[in-house]
Amino acid sequence: MAEIVHPQEGGAVKLRSCPPWCSQSRHFADDDVVYADDGFHHVGPEIAIPTSDRRLRHDPESVVKIILKAWTAPLDAEPGPCRIELQLATAEENTDMYVDLTPGEARAVATALLKTVGIAEPADQK
Repeated sequence: MAEIVHPQEGGAVKLRSCPPWCSQSRHFADDDVVYADDGFHHVGPEIAIPTSDRRLRHDPESVVKIILKAWTAPLDAEPGPCRIELQLATAEENTDMYVDLTPGEARAVATALLKTVGIAEPADQK
């Protein structure tokens, strides 16, 4: 069922269909102040990979999060191209330390990580 948004000015706006990977049932809360030329993200499932990075014993667990996103603006536009957000966060909360990657850029990062792992691991651990 399509989501209907009621901007502050003008008539109701019917949002276009979500990409198949979008995990949100609603993009706006009833009390959000919305304008017709606003935009929003379609957001897919979040994958959090725990890391061993803990500076102090009481620090929260560090994670690397991978999230699919597509920016849509204005409200009635088709979803923009899919991007992969790579975020350095904690298990408890998201941060503003992230980069949005195209699928090709994400593939290059993954390739570089695998190459680096191959160098870092001793030959007997492969």
